[in-house]
Amino acid sequence: MKIRLMENKVFARIANIFATIVLIFAILICVLVIASMKSSTGMAQLFGYSVLSVQSGSMEPVFYEGDLIVIKCTDKDMTFEEGDIITFTAYNDYGQKFLNTHRIIEKNVSNIRNSYITKGDNADSVDSRKVYQNFVLGKYTGHKVPGLGTVLDFVSSGIGVLLCVVLPSAIIIAWQIFAFAKESSKRKREFLEAVAQQAQANSGRYVEEYLASQNLSLMPGAAHASPELAEYEKQQIINEYLRAQKEEEAKKQAIIEEYLRKQKEAEEEAKAEAEAAKIKAIISEFLAQQQAVGKKKEEETQQEQNGQSEEAVEDTDSVDADK
Repeated sequence: MKIRLMENKVFARIANIFATIVLIFAILICVLVIASMKSSTGMAQLFGYSVLSVQSGSMEPVFYEGDLIVIKCTDKDMTFEEGDIITFTAYNDYGQKFLNTHRIIEKNVSNIRNSYITKGDNADSVDSRKVYQNFVLGKYTGHKVPGLGTVLDFVSSGIGVLLCVVLPSAIIIAWQIFAFAKESSKRKREFLEAVAQQAQANSGRYVEEYLASQNLSLMPGAAHASPELAEYEKQQIINEYLRAQKEEEAKKQAIIEEYLRKQKEAEEEAKAEAEAAKIKAIISEFLAQQQAVGKKKEEETQQEQNGQSEEAVEDTDSVDADK
């Protein structure tokens, strides 16, 4: 039994360590992917550095396709010279932007901005376009991890995120929930066993207390009754005690549920009152607008009537003048 218990503890510890490593890895991948998506350059920066996956063999044998290289991101004090391997923003013939990492073979200094001519060590010709200072994103540090770039590309893809991040995280969460439920069940069982043992140890006192509460006393000769009958009576008292405890717990649970129900009803009532007040305000505003429109129409009608009355008076004055 002790050996099995030790094996379970060792397995649980190993599982927890593995789960922690997987979660850290998943979080790191999520940070890199999200940072790459939010970055305007497409490079995820962390403490001034970035990691890139090599997509071609143009820089062999410095690094190969599928390698993971470390880039020191550009800052205002960084300078570049011939021979440096830089990462820069480039554009293909269709105007699509991509990241390129090649070596500087020529530097052109200008008062406005420097420019560089670059070439891959394994390429037949220089790059078709100059690289201006503001397009340089960083410089290769010389550190690489062979083959890890392919892994990063896969993990960063949709299926990779699903298999390497979402699925393991879901399994770990389910495992933790199962372990928590199992531990809670174990503690509950241990508690009930402790209560039963305590009740068994104090069974004689429970019997006396129960008889006293019922105004009963042991019948003459009960002390000399058979041990089986006495044990049965003790067990009945213990069962009664446990039943009373269970009823008490049920009452507490009912009180909690009633409190939560009332809280929910109060929240719903407050929400309904807020909605009613909002509707009332809208109706009041609408009626006020209608009243203003009606008042404006009345004023316009009054002005028209006044105008017609003035015209009638002027016509009468004209007739009297003619006479």
